[in-house]
Amino acid sequence: PGFGPPMGSLKKAKSQLNEMLQKYGVSDVKYDASDDVSSYNVHNFKVTLSYTLHGRRYRYDSRGMFSRKQDAEEDAAQQALHEIGQQQFSQHVSRGGASANQYKSLLKERYCDARKLQAPQYTTDSSGGGFVSTVSVPQYQSVRGPLANSKKEAEQFAAKEALRRLKLI
Repeated sequence: PGFGPPMGSLKKAKSQLNEMLQKYGVSDVKYDASDDVSSYNVHNFKVTLSYTLHGRRYRYDSRGMFSRKQDAEEDAAQQALHEIGQQQFSQHVSRGGASANQYKSLLKERYCDARKLQAPQYTTDSSGGGFVSTVSVPQYQSVRGPLANSKKEAEQFAAKEALRRLKLI
């Protein structure tokens, strides 16, 4: 038996993480294992999980030593899911080491620039103690985002909603 947490809490973490990352085009997920074999010929695996998202490299280590490599991989994936879950995956994707304008940039690059269209236009209004933005997407439609705390956040929300409707995220 390994020294990590019980397997019941680790079930399917690797599959969940890989599916989530694939959705955002991450294909370089690596699970690097180290194996310390004791003098009693017992294997003790530790795994480092890594991937690149928007030019930023992420790393997560398994929390302990495991007698099975698969258990160490599941634990490393669980660590990644736990951290990502703390900030919501969409924020993880948008932060990815890039600027705060990630969704706006993605909308411009993936939709407008790719089709040689004008840049999207944003209209933002104060509403109910916050801000609401509508983005006009050329050759598509106007998309309204949810209530936000700042004008900048409202524009990001509108761009994110447009990307979602265009099935680009």
